[in-house]
Parts: sequence; C-alpha cells; structure tokens
Amino acid sequence: MPAYGGTPSGWISIILGLILIVIVVFAFYQMNKTLSELKLELSNLRNVLEETKRYTEDVKKKLEEV
Repeated sequence: MPAYGGTPSGWISIILGLILIVIVVFAFYQMNKTLSELKLELSNLRNVLEETKRYTEDVKKKLEEV
C-alpha cells in the first residue's frame, strides 16, 4: 500500500470530480447571471414600448384635433 493513502487513479478520480463540480457550479452561476441580464433588458424594452404607445396615442389625438 502506498504511503500517501490511496491509489493514483483514486486521487485522479477525486480531482476530476471536483473539477467537474466547479465547472457545473460556474455554469449555473453564468446561466443565472445571463438570465438576470435578459430579464433587465426585457423590462427596459417593455418600458420603451409603453412610452412609444403613449407617444403614438398623443400623436393620434393631435391629428384628430386637426
């Protein structure tokens, strides 16, 4: 039995498993961050659309008055 308490392939499996866990956690973090940015952009687009609707209604009213 080796002095460091395990087989080299066992340690390699553990290290690869830890690397895989780090990659998965990072992927979820990036996905969450991107989703938050998309939600913010969608909110901004909704606000612009509402503003455009208001301006369009104002223009319609002014045209009807003329």
